[in-house]
Amino acid sequence: MNRQSHPPDLASADLLLVRHARPELRAGVRASEWRLGADAEEATAALAVEIDRLLGPSGRRVSRLWSSTEPKAVGTAAVLGSAWGLDVEQLEDLGEHRRGPLPIVGDLEWRETIAALFARPDELVLGLETATQARLRFTAALHAVLRSAGADDLSAVATHATVMTLLLAAGNGIDAMTLWGSLGMPDALFVDSRRGFRLVGRAWRGTP
Repeated sequence: MNRQSHPPDLASADLLLVRHARPELRAGVRASEWRLGADAEEATAALAVEIDRLLGPSGRRVSRLWSSTEPKAVGTAAVLGSAWGLDVEQLEDLGEHRRGPLPIVGDLEWRETIAALFARPDELVLGLETATQARLRFTAALHAVLRSAGADDLSAVATHATVMTLLLAAGNGIDAMTLWGSLGMPDALFVDSRRGFRLVGRAWRGTP
């Protein structure tokens, strides 16, 4: 996987949003209950190394680690915690857009559904909450995480692609589908919450 050069303003980040590693898709099981699939732990361990490499010039390290309560995010955070010597704190409202039980569909159909969710944020397009409701819930949870942090802390949060996109796309001038589609499993985005959740760096290349 290609690497991104060290962003000059990475030291301004106080939040690291980590998209969970690849889960095992299981028909008849809610996506919110999926667990990590094969090679997910190896990929997450590699991400932890890359995050440390990118932070190296700033002299900083991730100092706090949070996760949603969904198993694929908890599993991702556990690997990161092992690499960094950190305990994981969980918060339910850091979870993905609440979708309820859904069938597994093809990539094209799923992309069309997510595009509709982004395009009509105040309509109940999918599941149990609108895009706006999911964004406000997730944002409030992140504020709770950040309020509990020290001034010099860098807090990592293992979470999910759609809520990450809802938080970051508009405020950073990025098309939502472009950002959502670019997120790897796992992936990591460095964010400065003090500047309106400004995106200041990413772990991998191939990004908007």
